[in-house]
Amino acid sequence: EFVFRAKKRGKAMAKEASVNDEMMISSTSSPLHRSSVTSSTWRTHWFQMLLLLLLGVFVACCKAGACCKGASFTSNNSPNNRTLGESSIDPVPFPGSFWLLSEERWSVPYKLILNETPSEHLVKNFNCYVNSFLFPTTLASYVVELLGPKLGHYALCYLRNIVAALAIYYGSAAFFHYQCYIHPRSKLLFQNRDRPSTAIIMDQIWLAQRSMFFYVMLPVFSDYIIEEGWTQVYYTLEDIGGVMPYISWLFVYLALVEIGIYWMHRTLHTNKFLYKHVHALHHKYKTAEMLSPWASIAFHPLDGILQASPYVFWLLVVPCHYLTHVALLFFTAIWATYIHDALDIWNVDPIMGSKYHTIHHTHYMYNFGQVFIFCDAFWGTLRATTEKVDVVSSQKKSL
Repeated sequence: EFVFRAKKRGKAMAKEASVNDEMMISSTSSPLHRSSVTSSTWRTHWFQMLLLLLLGVFVACCKAGACCKGASFTSNNSPNNRTLGESSIDPVPFPGSFWLLSEERWSVPYKLILNETPSEHLVKNFNCYVNSFLFPTTLASYVVELLGPKLGHYALCYLRNIVAALAIYYGSAAFFHYQCYIHPRSKLLFQNRDRPSTAIIMDQIWLAQRSMFFYVMLPVFSDYIIEEGWTQVYYTLEDIGGVMPYISWLFVYLALVEIGIYWMHRTLHTNKFLYKHVHALHHKYKTAEMLSPWASIAFHPLDGILQASPYVFWLLVVPCHYLTHVALLFFTAIWATYIHDALDIWNVDPIMGSKYHTIHHTHYMYNFGQVFIFCDAFWGTLRATTEKVDVVSSQKKSL
């Protein structure tokens, strides 16, 4: 009954909105426009990106293996090292414990944080391992001494998240910026429409940068509740019973996250207070000419946290692999960059690509989903244009 009523309300809401702006948008029954880029072209692009990703993973694994191997052969006189050194297999899952058992000065603050028992703090051990690559020993030791091991650990995680957010935002936005505005095909994409101005792009960068210091608090909170044991997060496949349970629970988790983000995003539009004081700031970019990859996280600080909160909330209920959870957070940041380029390239149904999200920015009450179109289709808020997104002007046209 609840689902029926929600679906009925959604369809009524979509019908009312469509009366107000009968223009370039067609109903879900209309045929969707296909990308102007051939399938072989976008497959080539994604294949190249996949190769780069695999290369990065390979290099990271080689680096991690070298560090663990080096740590296992240092400090041979240490009692702990002597015990673990009897076996070539580290009893602690990746990144293991050998890296921590070195008597080198850089490992001191992390030994305090982990109380020299990494096997009892697998998630915290992973976070400490990552932090050890980013921060100088002097800084890490100072933070831990100043704030204590527990608070110092989360302070370092916060600083790490800022570094990661900066790298992902500027890296992914710069990549899509090149593809959209510098690549030779950009002359064709913008032959009938204006590019985003430099002033608009700088405004988006400034807003994103200003809010970023608040966004990164959510992953810190996520790590805190995970490390405190308040969630259903697990660290190894053995913890959940193998690959099939992992895939099954991941499917449930992703489905609930998608539904949660849909209703959170929709509430930010239907609740007048939240829209006026929180979400409207992002929707000042209301035409295709005002959207760019740099608008991905150009939100009010609370807006970004609210829309990402389902990723954390459902951890309390649904088992999720920790490293998968981390990877999804990275993916979300890159995905947000892609759907704001306002171009009809790399669009494949039923993915909620940029062609759908551009309509969301120009017509407000449609296409609230994050990755897929299923929620919008079910609750009656899905709309697709019959025109090419990359040539639609900001003027409203009647069908």
